[in-house]
Amino acid sequence: MSFKTLARFGCAALLMTAVAGCGSKPVVGILLPRTGAASNYGASLESGIRVALAQARERHELPPNFDVVWADTQSKPAVAVAQLAKLVHKDHIKMVLGGATSAEARALLPELKKLNIVCLSPSASAPGLAKASPLFFRIYPSDELEGGRAGQFLYETLKVKRTLVFTDNSDYSRGIEPEFRRQYSKVMGGKIIGDVAVNKDGWQADAEKLLAKGKPDAVYVVGYAKQIVDILHFIRNQKYKGRIVTTSAFYTGNMIQKAGNVANGVFLPLPPFDRTSKDPLISQFVRRYMDTYERAPDIFAAHGYDAMRIVIKVMKIARPPETDEIKKALHFGISEFKGVTGPILFDDYGNVKHYPKMFIVANGQLRSYESYLKQEQARIRHQIMNILGQQ
Repeated sequence: MSFKTLARFGCAALLMTAVAGCGSKPVVGILLPRTGAASNYGASLESGIRVALAQARERHELPPNFDVVWADTQSKPAVAVAQLAKLVHKDHIKMVLGGATSAEARALLPELKKLNIVCLSPSASAPGLAKASPLFFRIYPSDELEGGRAGQFLYETLKVKRTLVFTDNSDYSRGIEPEFRRQYSKVMGGKIIGDVAVNKDGWQADAEKLLAKGKPDAVYVVGYAKQIVDILHFIRNQKYKGRIVTTSAFYTGNMIQKAGNVANGVFLPLPPFDRTSKDPLISQFVRRYMDTYERAPDIFAAHGYDAMRIVIKVMKIARPPETDEIKKALHFGISEFKGVTGPILFDDYGNVKHYPKMFIVANGQLRSYESYLKQEQARIRHQIMNILGQQ
């Protein structure tokens, strides 16, 4: 073989290598509801994602040729499906960070198989999502865990035997409420005295009757953040004095602060993110976030932050950044990944192994119920000592 022929083969090989390299760039799609009904969640998630990206760039932690492409789902599952196809075919993404709402995630599941793309959801929580596709992973706990924790807390910790449930007809509510009922009624023995369907006209009249005649020891409010605030205002206007437990969705953006006094004393289960923690990883994230946005991060910002940090690590490990290698990296490459939302490890289906903790709103601030109890006990002891000292 002549030197010229060898040279031609060498050039062809280099060209094919270059083309293959271009096709294997670690490009990630970020598919969020930036407008529409779920835009509050999208905004919180995006803020955390951007903090993670900024930190990684400053620390030179991004893999070579790493890039992100943003797309808006408009809070519509059908738009999410269309945008995912565009991200794959036009932008050549290798992985998508998306499925922010359970409805969007459910719509994406069959498309992941068609497009052979891995999805990491920062916040979809409906039961069964991860089991439905080996290409779907999530770092937010399943609603089953949240509903069960709320039921257990009401009966065992608060000693509540009779509860009134407020709910709507959303995917979110349908994911949480059944497990709450199972845990509170069937397992614990509590009694649900009635249901208020807030998606129906006239629900206020139904609720007023049930609160007055049923005299529940507690109410359990299942819904999204704005809806929760509306229901809280209604309940407080009825001069209701019992316990109130709601869902993690209440901790979205600054909704608790917007709710004002009606939020005080409300309990809710949350994944283990405590923004008052002294842990260096958490305190650094909180400081950076507050410097950037002039507000404290909520639970969704924290999950957006962790999701992007996982994506960056996966794209460092997956060589080449193709579907099979990305799946391997998620299952085996990020073992005990330390996140601000707790250690992250996926089970065989792609679910995160996180269990919710109970929090309480006290003086407009969200507090771990455990730490709140300790502080209250210390305050009462101090008062008793002062009284005894004056006698």
